[in-house]
Amino acid sequence: MENYILSEIMESNQNVDIILQIALELAEPIRLLEENDGGRPVIPRNENYYEITIRSYEGNLFSEHFRMMRPTFEKLLQNLANIGAVRPAVIPFEKKVLFTIWVLAKPESFLAAGDRFGFARSTAHMVFKEIVEIIRQMMPQLISWPVNHQQAINVFRERSHGFPGVVGAIDGCHIPIKQPKNNATDYYNRKEFHSIILQGVCDHRMAFIDVFIGMPGRVHDARVFRSSDIYQKLINANNPLLSRDMHLLGDSAYPLMTNLLTPYRDNGHLNDIQNNYNYRMNSIRSVIERTFGRLKGKFRRLKYLDIGDPDFGTHIISAACVLHNFLILNEVEEDPQEVLEEDLPLPNPEGDVADEGGNDKRDNIANMLL
Repeated sequence: MENYILSEIMESNQNVDIILQIALELAEPIRLLEENDGGRPVIPRNENYYEITIRSYEGNLFSEHFRMMRPTFEKLLQNLANIGAVRPAVIPFEKKVLFTIWVLAKPESFLAAGDRFGFARSTAHMVFKEIVEIIRQMMPQLISWPVNHQQAINVFRERSHGFPGVVGAIDGCHIPIKQPKNNATDYYNRKEFHSIILQGVCDHRMAFIDVFIGMPGRVHDARVFRSSDIYQKLINANNPLLSRDMHLLGDSAYPLMTNLLTPYRDNGHLNDIQNNYNYRMNSIRSVIERTFGRLKGKFRRLKYLDIGDPDFGTHIISAACVLHNFLILNEVEEDPQEVLEEDLPLPNPEGDVADEGGNDKRDNIANMLL
C-alpha cells in the first residue's frame, strides 16, 4: 500500500512539472514583449517577406501580387529613382516601392500590409505617402494629350463600323472614401456614400489621355466637366484642342458640343437613324467604362479609400492612374476581368446643347451611318 501511494505521488509531481513547463512556454512570448529597454511592448514583425519571399517570386506569381511583371517593375523602379533622387536610407527604396504597390493593389489595412513588410503603422503611412508623391510626378509624361489622333480615329471607326472622327471617350467615376472630417455633405453622392470624382478621357488603348480628379461626389458630371481644364480647351476658339471634324464621346449627362458628341435622348420616339447612331456610338463609348474597370481591378485600393483627407485621396487616385498608363505602355495586357456597372446618367441640369454646331454635326453623322 505504501509503495502504491508513493508511486501515485511521484506521478502526480511529474504531471505538475509538465503543466508548469507548458505554462512557461506559453508565457515566453509575453515576456519577450515586455522585456525591452523602454518598457513598451515589442511587436514581432515579418522580417523576411521582402528579403527572402519576394525575391523568389517570378513570372505570374510576381505579377499577381504586384500587378506587373518583374522586368516592368524594374523599369518603373528606375524611373522613380531618377525622380526621387534616392539617397542611402535605412529602408531600401525598392522595398518602399513594392510596399506602395502592394497597398494600392490590395484592399487590406495598413496594419496588415505593414506587418508583412516589417513596418510599424506610422512607418507604413510615411513610406506610402512618400512614394505616392514620387509616382504623381510622372503624370505629365504618362497622362498627356496626343499630338496625333489618327490611330485612335482609325481604330474607333473600325470598331463601330463607320463612326468617324472619334479620338476618345469621357466619363466620371466615383471613388468611395471614408466620411471626411470637414464638409462631409458635399462628398455624399446620390448613391448614398462618400466619394471623390475621377473624370477621365481615354483613347482606344484604354489609356488615360486626360484626368480631372478631386471634385466632391455630390457634384453633377456636367458641372465637373465645366470645371475641368479640358472644357476650357475645347471651347477655346483661338487655339482649339480639336479640329471641327474630331470629337470625344460622352453620355447624356454631358452637354452636346461640336467636339463632344452625346447620344440622342431616348424618349420613346427615336427614329431608325437616331437609334442606329446611339447603337454605333455606345459600341465604342463603352471603352471608358472598361478603362475604369481595369483601373479598379488592378488597384483595388480604389474600391474604398479608408482615408479621411480628400486631398490625399486625390493624390492616391492620381498615382493609380499614372501606374495604369505605365502598365499599358510597357506591358501587353488582356481586357480587364472586371467591368464596372455603367451608371445611368442624371439629366443634365445645365442644358443639353453647349454650342450650335453639336446638333448639326450629330445629325450629319447619324444620317451618314445609316
